[in-house]
Amino acid sequence: MSSGRWTLVVMLTVSLVTAGLAWPRIKPMIEPRGGETVYVVLKTTGPHMEFWQIVRAGMEAAATEFDVDPVIVGPRWEKDIDHQIEILAEVIDSNPRGILLAASDYNRLVPEAERAAARGIIVVTLDSALNSEVPVSFVATDNLSAGRKAGLEIERLVPADRRVALISHIEGVATAIEREEGVRSALKGRNPQKILGTYYSQNEPELAYDTVVELIETYPDLGGIVALNENSTVGAGRALRDLGIYDRIHLVGFDNSREEIEFLEKGVVKALVVQRPFNMGYLGIRTLAHAIRRQPVDAVIHTDAVLVRQSDMFTEENQKLLFPIVQQR
Repeated sequence: MSSGRWTLVVMLTVSLVTAGLAWPRIKPMIEPRGGETVYVVLKTTGPHMEFWQIVRAGMEAAATEFDVDPVIVGPRWEKDIDHQIEILAEVIDSNPRGILLAASDYNRLVPEAERAAARGIIVVTLDSALNSEVPVSFVATDNLSAGRKAGLEIERLVPADRRVALISHIEGVATAIEREEGVRSALKGRNPQKILGTYYSQNEPELAYDTVVELIETYPDLGGIVALNENSTVGAGRALRDLGIYDRIHLVGFDNSREEIEFLEKGVVKALVVQRPFNMGYLGIRTLAHAIRRQPVDAVIHTDAVLVRQSDMFTEENQKLLFPIVQQR
C-alpha cells in the first residue's frame, strides 16, 4: 500500500472514530432508548484508551438490538481501583436488575460483587475475571492464549543470549495476570535470568516510557520487550522511537490504537496482539440482557485475539481487525 493510500485510511478511520465515538463525559454515555436500565461499570471512562471506546461502540449496537439502556460509569483512570469500588457500591445501592462489570482488580471488588448477588442483582463480568462464583457469565479475550501468542513471537525474534523484559499495566488485574502467565509459558525454555520484570506502567504511557529508557541504560543486552496492553505498548514504542533503537530491540504489544498501528507500519512495533473489543462490548450487553430475562447464558464467552505483523497488516482480514469500527460481530 502506498504512503498516500495509508494516510487516507488513517484519516478516514480518525474521522469515523471522531464522529462515532466522541463519547460525552457525563452519564448516561449511551442515549436512552426506553428499554430496561442496566449498569456498566468499566475500568475507565476516560478518553485516553481507544480500546474502551470501541468496547462502548459494541455496547451501543447491542443496546439497540436487545432493548436495554446501559448507564456506563467508572473512574477516569484505570489505576484508581478504590474509586471503582466506590462507584460499584453506589450502583448496587440503586438496585438495578443487572450489572456488567469490568473489574480493575481480581480480588478487591469481590465483596461488592457478592453484596450485589445477595440483593438479587445479576452480575456479568467483562474483560477481566473476578475471584468469585457470583458472575453468571464472563465475556473476555482468552488472555492466557493471547499472552502466549505474544510470548512465542518475542521468543522467535530475540536470540537466547539477549534479555527480554515484560511491561504490564496494573498489578492484580486479571488481564495482566493471565497475559503474563501466557507470555511466561511461551518463554519457559529461556534462561530465567534473561527475563526481566514484570514492570508495571500503572496504565500510563509516560511510566512505560521511563521504564524502557531505564532498562536500556541498565541492560545493554536487552533484545526484546513484551508490553501487555495499549498504554504500555504506546509508551514503550515512543521510547524506542525517540532513542532510534527499534531496529535492535524488538517490541511486541497489545491492542490497536492509531499510534500503535503507525508504530507497526514503521517497524517500531514488530507485532501486535489484536483483540476484538467491539465484539466484547456487544456480547457483554447481549449476555446481560439475556441473563436478566432468565434466558440461558454461557459461563464463559471468549473472543479471540490475533497476532498481526507488519508483513501481514494490510490483508483484508487484518485491516478489519486493526480498524474495528467497521468489523462485523
